[in-house]
Amino acid sequence: MSEEIINDNGKERLKKRNGNMFKRKKELSWRKKKAAMKQFREDILLEQLIRKPEVSNALVADTNDVGMNKIRNNGKFVMLSIALPGSILNNAQSPELRTYLAGQIARSAAVFCIDEIVVYDETARMKSQQREDYCNGQWYPDLPVHSGNVECNFHLAKILEFMDCPQYLRKTLFPLQKTLKYAGILNPLDCPHHLRASDLSVPYREGVVLDKPIKAGRGPICNVGLYKEVQINEDVTLKTGTRVTVKILDIYSERKRYHGCLVNSKQIKQEAGLYWGYKVRLALSLYDALNAEEYDVIIGTSERGKPVSKFEMSFSGKNRILIVFGGLEGLETAVEADKNINCSTPEELFEHYLNVVPGQGSRIIRTEEAIPITLATLRPMICTDL
Repeated sequence: MSEEIINDNGKERLKKRNGNMFKRKKELSWRKKKAAMKQFREDILLEQLIRKPEVSNALVADTNDVGMNKIRNNGKFVMLSIALPGSILNNAQSPELRTYLAGQIARSAAVFCIDEIVVYDETARMKSQQREDYCNGQWYPDLPVHSGNVECNFHLAKILEFMDCPQYLRKTLFPLQKTLKYAGILNPLDCPHHLRASDLSVPYREGVVLDKPIKAGRGPICNVGLYKEVQINEDVTLKTGTRVTVKILDIYSERKRYHGCLVNSKQIKQEAGLYWGYKVRLALSLYDALNAEEYDVIIGTSERGKPVSKFEMSFSGKNRILIVFGGLEGLETAVEADKNINCSTPEELFEHYLNVVPGQGSRIIRTEEAIPITLATLRPMICTDL
């Protein structure tokens, strides 16, 4: 009953506001009218939330408890990573299929709450300068994608990053480019950090730093996809266009801007139990993928590995786990091409070398098929034994 009264009052005020706005048609431009309407809708939404704070808090708490049970076990959080070669895009017959293939990888990563995707060059021909150019925004997709170069790795990384980015930031962070020409065929991830403009149930938001003047002692102003901008409380210097993760501290404030602090996905997982997307890391080779970061457990996958039914291991105290996948010709190609690896076969390189589909009916299991199969098989073991 109270909700109906609130909605009725909101509609009446909206009609009055519309009437006043149309009367002042000559005074206000359409931009100002649109901004006023957005602000009015937000005020109505905030009023409803403020009148029922206890219910909202209970709902958020219940949601967090469910998420906590899914990704945490006995108070320990798992940081799950996967590594795969960018060369899997070379087997796609067209740019559309390459884009859709990368989208399948992103969907699998989101469904199974992967925290990091490592894209490595299985030919070990990628140079450090090429990776630096990509990370600094100096890479341009001018060269065609084929087995004679390493462009496939950059294309895969770019599409994965694009899919992880919330929709309201994509226009700013990903300008028009050849790699994303067919992004319209990608299925959305719809992760917890892909929030709508009217969704204030979660205090965390992804944002981008704006080029606006700030007062001394205050942090930058960010666009986080809400009707109001957010100003960071910390006195930090960030480059315009930098993507940030923000925790809004005054979500019910009536001030001109929200105020917040910088956080990361690990903090959000620990505090709220929410999966906050994945990070993409480029590796120069298989050796770089395995050794650039410290992992507690590294698992290799292949049809020539040990059947997963015979895999026995306690994951107690092991919070960083990396699962490595090969390309069309398996991990053997990456091992042979990498001069930094002294082993002759993947069995010697990986302590755990598993076959998750023993007795497979097809000669080859494609990487985009192996990833969800492997994660569906190993994830219950990882979450149960923690």
